[in-house]
Amino acid sequence: MPAIIASPPAPDLWSGDPAQLLGAVLSMPWVSLILAAIIAVGIVASPRRRARQESGARLPATATGGIVARYAPEHRMLGISAIAVIAVFLAENLITGYALNLNGVVSWWRYAAPVFTASIGIGVLLVLIATRGSSRPERPALSSRRTWLTFSPRIGSLGAVTALLSLIATSVAAGMASSRIGDGPYVYLEIGVSNESIDPIRPWFYGWAYGIPVLICTAVLVAVTAAALHANAARAFLHPEIVIAEQRERRDIAKGVTRIVTSGALLALAGAWRFIAEAGTLTGLTIQSDGGSESYEVFWRYGEIAAIGGWLAPALEITAFVLLLLVTAQLGYGPLSDAPVESTADAEAAR
Repeated sequence: MPAIIASPPAPDLWSGDPAQLLGAVLSMPWVSLILAAIIAVGIVASPRRRARQESGARLPATATGGIVARYAPEHRMLGISAIAVIAVFLAENLITGYALNLNGVVSWWRYAAPVFTASIGIGVLLVLIATRGSSRPERPALSSRRTWLTFSPRIGSLGAVTALLSLIATSVAAGMASSRIGDGPYVYLEIGVSNESIDPIRPWFYGWAYGIPVLICTAVLVAVTAAALHANAARAFLHPEIVIAEQRERRDIAKGVTRIVTSGALLALAGAWRFIAEAGTLTGLTIQSDGGSESYEVFWRYGEIAAIGGWLAPALEITAFVLLLLVTAQLGYGPLSDAPVESTADAEAAR
């Protein structure tokens, strides 16, 4: 009997099942973006966030020009990168989902695009730091050795590492679970039919054909991120009077970088989990013949885990959009001025 290649059934929006309807609605990236925008506006407008921003380091009026010239291009590049990740992700979903017929095409770029776009944006930021943002200091300020971890936010760095490791683990595990037909690509999941002698069904799956490009893009993203964070931290301060202010700027740059990295990984991970859930939660197979039809039960041993991942995918997507929208606020960069620089204990420790 030839191999049975099955496709997951399309969700029936008119079935009256609230869970199925909710899942179909949340699978649309536009819905995730709208929900994320509401959350981001609430975060930005919260009194606690405003108070935190106003209590930060301020610049003397005489130093504002140097700070703006050095850090404004970097803040704007972060905002542009965040917008680019959102735009590319939405455009790709719109074009491949509605304008093109990709049935039978291994569209690996759908999962690699967010990670690749994020790496391009951070790569351009690295170039800006290495050229315009690393000028010779007017009067060198003595400080201890700084590394890529010096100004990186602890929670943000932990979130980025968790998202990247989850994406890597998912790509590797799904690749090992995938199979192929003959010399074709690894894009199938073999699910055996219980207590029957017929061949296993093979739904389309997030296999090595998708995972390897994602892993390559992830490696590039990790490399440019480490280089950008190190360049951001290691460059010399302009002069001693504004060290505290420059430290704050560098923390903001590092925060934006980690948010973009986390978002790119989460968008790719959400797509991968949704794809795995579509294939791994098949429960039945019906074979039509001249004499009628026969139905069989199928079960993948990791189907329950795949289903959980499918339901968590929209939450990952919304979280990624919230982080990206928060980074876009850096397009309106403008340092506080007309007040003395305030020295803080954590700023001194960050040197």
